[in-house]
Amino acid sequence: MKHFSTHRLGRAVPLGLLLCTLFHSVITARAAHLKLVILTGQSNSLGTTDGDGAEPSPGADAADKDVRFCWHNLANAAKSLGDSGGAFTTLREQQGGFYKGSATHWGPEIGFGRRLHRAGVRDFGIIKASRGGGGNSFWSKTAADHHMYDHVLKTVTAATTDLVKGGHTFEIIGLLYLQGESDSPAEAAIADTRIQELADNLRRDLPHAKALHTVIAGIAATGATRDTVRAKHAAVATADAALFSSFSTTDLRDQMPDRLHFNKPAKIAIGERFAEVCLTKLPLRPAP
Repeated sequence: MKHFSTHRLGRAVPLGLLLCTLFHSVITARAAHLKLVILTGQSNSLGTTDGDGAEPSPGADAADKDVRFCWHNLANAAKSLGDSGGAFTTLREQQGGFYKGSATHWGPEIGFGRRLHRAGVRDFGIIKASRGGGGNSFWSKTAADHHMYDHVLKTVTAATTDLVKGGHTFEIIGLLYLQGESDSPAEAAIADTRIQELADNLRRDLPHAKALHTVIAGIAATGATRDTVRAKHAAVATADAALFSSFSTTDLRDQMPDRLHFNKPAKIAIGERFAEVCLTKLPLRPAP
């Protein structure tokens, strides 16, 4: 049998290999229906890197290039930490340099995306809109300063607009929420109604989000006010398991170098816990 080949950059390339490469390109560029999840919250959602030692990077993983990821993170209402240009790219660290010791930022999205990919899930995307700190009022549409609610809407709208321009369709199926360490006593007392309000408003204000399920990662830092936040969040998930889930992170307290922010292994673990819940509660299935 004759061995067919073509030439590329002066080297003979087997025709079969070339066709496989072209086929892979067509598959990765094809129009798809994407299942989207939103990640938001304060500094542990953002993910600091100052406590990660000499190698703060999450390292390389074969899944990263296959996970669609879009982000825009804030330090506060007036300061952006950086974004992905309003478009999806691949799973990676994000811009830092604002907070001392955090040259980059990355949080639960890394472990989450890699775990779903290992489970065989494809055609999903992560949209991250996190903040450096702040109480739950910033995410409340009815609060005087609700810039984080507005920011989540704008970030998701930019990301989904980019998808539609690329010929894709989408549905927003999940909200990953890690917030509460900075809640005031008054905010902690209504942490349950605040997360319910946030989820309800996102379902109404975002396109294709009516089935959005919220997964709450419990905060781990100690203190009476934080105990209130934990209890309120857990109660929401118990009362309405169809729309809310939660899990604890208090077993990771020994992986908080400053007793507030999680280190690298803990950030990966929290992302994987988000994924485990989503694999059970959300319509995420392995690709055929």
